[in-house]
Amino acid sequence: MKLFLRPMNSKVNFFIKENNMLDCANLIVGLSGGADSICLISILQDYIKDNNLDINLVAVHVNHGIRENATRDENFVKSFCKKRNIKLIVEKIDCIAIAKELSLTVEEAGRYKRYEIFEELASKLEKEKGKTRIAVAHHMNDQAETVLMNIARGTSFKGLRGIKPVRDRIIRPLLCLKRSEIEDYIKENSLDYVVDETNFDNEYTRNAIRNIVIPCFEDKVNSNFVENLSAMATRMQLVEDFIENTTKKAWEKVVVIESDIFKINIEELKKLEELIANNIIYKVLSLAAKAKKDIYEVNVREVYKLLELETGKEISLPYDLIAKKSYDYIIVKKRHILEATISNQKNVQEDYKIHLNKKDIKEGTIINWPGLVYYKNELIKIKGIKFSLVDNKISIKDYESDYAKCFDYDKIKSSIDIRYREIGDYLVVDALGHSHKLKKEFINRKILSEMRKSCLLICQESECLWAFGIRRSLQALVDDNTRNVLIVEILL
Repeated sequence: MKLFLRPMNSKVNFFIKENNMLDCANLIVGLSGGADSICLISILQDYIKDNNLDINLVAVHVNHGIRENATRDENFVKSFCKKRNIKLIVEKIDCIAIAKELSLTVEEAGRYKRYEIFEELASKLEKEKGKTRIAVAHHMNDQAETVLMNIARGTSFKGLRGIKPVRDRIIRPLLCLKRSEIEDYIKENSLDYVVDETNFDNEYTRNAIRNIVIPCFEDKVNSNFVENLSAMATRMQLVEDFIENTTKKAWEKVVVIESDIFKINIEELKKLEELIANNIIYKVLSLAAKAKKDIYEVNVREVYKLLELETGKEISLPYDLIAKKSYDYIIVKKRHILEATISNQKNVQEDYKIHLNKKDIKEGTIINWPGLVYYKNELIKIKGIKFSLVDNKISIKDYESDYAKCFDYDKIKSSIDIRYREIGDYLVVDALGHSHKLKKEFINRKILSEMRKSCLLICQESECLWAFGIRRSLQALVDDNTRNVLIVEILL
């Protein structure tokens, strides 16, 4: 018996050390009572003892309340842990109710709740006793099943890498073993375990892959199929790590996040290899949707194709997302955000306009403004517009900026309008008084059509003295003959 056991134990022990799995003060082990989890906790308990490790070992059994034999399994685990002197925590959940509440399958709900229980306990133990790991009993056949399922459903490199040996707190010490090796270990050590009868129901996708597909490959194609698929997954983990690291380096240059709006810089995205560009797009869509499920490669390709389409093109995506090409960015946001913004802005644009008599302007006159205004390819909220009348002793260089402009008060007509764009608006563009339509300025500066309606204008009739965020007129400039200076300032 010893001759058989030692090579397999050494294999697992090496895998644990290679992946630095037990660098912790606490170890939580998911214990269902099945052969895999019984093998896992037995090996881990022996490893801790053989290496004189000061690790607090805790088993956690989750009773899902579904199967007829759930109580039997719970009682078995209690008896097993008592004999082995292992601390045990039992949690009971209503898996069917959780599945309905979260719109998940019963299997998905069970997995979600199990890991939630593991993580909550881990957080508690970390506060009390230090670093905590969570061990689960995935093995090489689980790896093969996962990769095959991902391939069948359509996957990225991440799906081909399968299950990682270490992810955050989670460790998988048996990932180096085939199921047959686990069964041999159980037999040679005369260990009892419980059998989940649903494992033989091939109506479940994973069971069909486990009981039909993989045995067929092993019998008809290659007896080492599981090992080969697992080895490929390990190599793909290296590829995926490289892609992720490259994506992280590019992310800061490419993506701007403003609340729930994601902006992808078109020029920076074009510089990237398509693989990295698509990875960034997938990450943007996942973050915008706050979910990864139902975000597919076809959605990523549709967004990438926007690079070659004309400005203003828009596509619909899952989770009520839209992606729209502007001049410099691809904008990804929820459709309701866009529609609400457009609706509210339209009401303000149509109804709000302020007529200000020049003679009523005093020091520090402030006009409140309820709508959003255009600035640098986005709509922003401002507090208001401040008008100040000062003498000619100031240096306009100290006042002028993107948010403030100075004018010769005496060159301005009798009144000023503060409003959004109207038909016929124009700008004086040179010292000779030549002008062109405001629309031409929008086109020259590549301002999106839906943004143009939100440009805040300081006007005298149809002549724009200042289109905020766009350009000021060369009319009413301050010069050596100016006596009174009007300062117009946008308050943020």
